[in-house]
Amino acid sequence: MLFSEITGQEYLKGRLVRTVQENRVSHAWLFFGPEGAGALPLAVAFARYILCTGRGLTDACGTCASCSKINKYIHPDLHFTFPVNKTRSLDKDAVVSDDFIADWRNFMLQQPYGRLTQWYDLIDLENKQGIINTDESKRLAYKLNLKSFESDYKVAVIWQPEKMNDQAANKLLKLLEEPPSMTVFILVAGNPEQLLPTVRSRCVHVKVPQIGDHELEQALVEKHGIEKGRAAGMVRLASGNYLKALELITEAEDFRFNFNNFRDLMRVCFKKNIPGMVKISEELATLTRERQKAFLEYGLGTIRESLALHFNTVDIVYITDEEQDFIPKFAPYVTGDNVVILTRELTQAIQDIERNANGRIVFLDLVLKLASLIKI
Repeated sequence: MLFSEITGQEYLKGRLVRTVQENRVSHAWLFFGPEGAGALPLAVAFARYILCTGRGLTDACGTCASCSKINKYIHPDLHFTFPVNKTRSLDKDAVVSDDFIADWRNFMLQQPYGRLTQWYDLIDLENKQGIINTDESKRLAYKLNLKSFESDYKVAVIWQPEKMNDQAANKLLKLLEEPPSMTVFILVAGNPEQLLPTVRSRCVHVKVPQIGDHELEQALVEKHGIEKGRAAGMVRLASGNYLKALELITEAEDFRFNFNNFRDLMRVCFKKNIPGMVKISEELATLTRERQKAFLEYGLGTIRESLALHFNTVDIVYITDEEQDFIPKFAPYVTGDNVVILTRELTQAIQDIERNANGRIVFLDLVLKLASLIKI
């Protein structure tokens, strides 16, 4: 990933380039920002610029031996750590990132803006949560204590570091306190507040903002050939999220799945159709936990848009053409009287799923509560 390939974020690109040019590269960085803003691509472009042997004034050269290897994510001095777990095809005691490195390379090449649920689906985690365990930290420490192979620096990119268990987090803290020579740690967090405060305090923070509307529209027109008028509509719906904009282009299956199931669920809840409610709750319970959470988060977003429509604040409503036939009809049932409880119940269901609660119980309980709340 080159800086030039990243949509928007010109200020941050310039800041990171100047840091390297002025020889002010700290040993630990924490990149974070909203989904689709490009925290991971920026981190990788920064790592590439650090390792590049022919870097220019604004970007890595893209052609030196170092860049050629990073193009395929096979540079021996660039190390990736990310959440994994046992799968049907890989069932052993100590599962680490290197066991999935081929999948990771494909993930980065195909969708560097991808979300955690897409990574879990790619490696087929099913209902398991990805973690970064103690064995991973030990392995990373071993790699970083070796002499660099080709570059002056060794760079470790740790994606979703908040998925570390306590032992792994403490091991990382020790590495940050006593870093190996010429080593740069780049942590890319989705929820940085879940990291140990002592880890956060040892990093230079890089907050990645949402992509500007103009930059996002320009990317859709120039990189994806979208007609300017249609691109402007997508930008409004994407709200600075490049990943969502790409999903709007392809009408992603996960969006259609969440929309169709939430619409059907609200209809059976409104009709107090108990067999229908049970049927949908059972179907949702068979999904992976990450997909269950994605469905519930979609529901929260729909509640928000419905409330805005209910109170005629159309200028802040963001719905797709597919949702136009449902959400305006659903909006009258989301009011000032029930919106707080609806939001609380969906949020509680997400938290229960994260704590590995029984999905059948969570969803049946949720739909019964929703049915009692959706009324004129």
